[in-house]
Amino acid sequence: MKPLNNPESCFVCRRRADGLGVGGDNAIGWLCQICADQGHGAKALDMPTPEFDRYEIAALAAAGDRAGAYLDSLTRTDLATLHPEEWTHVCRLIVTGFGDAIRREVAGAVVRDGFGKVTHAALELPVEMSHAQITAQEIEEESD
Repeated sequence: MKPLNNPESCFVCRRRADGLGVGGDNAIGWLCQICADQGHGAKALDMPTPEFDRYEIAALAAAGDRAGAYLDSLTRTDLATLHPEEWTHVCRLIVTGFGDAIRREVAGAVVRDGFGKVTHAALELPVEMSHAQITAQEIEEESD
């Protein structure tokens, strides 16, 4: 679901919006600076809602995997046993993991109009670390 017309939240990644928007009249998609800088606004706005929903589901799964890997590294999965700092880190991994993943999904999407013509091509993405490598790096940084 694309949460349009909420000037407080980026409609792509759900982070805090920075007063930047795409669309017009009755449907404005407000953006954070990252999504605006990377050009995700118009592309996500033009994307059919069912397609955007699939990308959201994939991003949620990626964020959950990232947080789950951190919990596995602690050898605890019972959230009630986490220290407050560990719980905050789990939350941070979910929030930032979702934002990072949805931006990757939108960047890689090809959006077509009703006649099949490409309106937004997939962006060339830089080679990134895998979720496992990112999580391992974050765990090392936490322990420093």
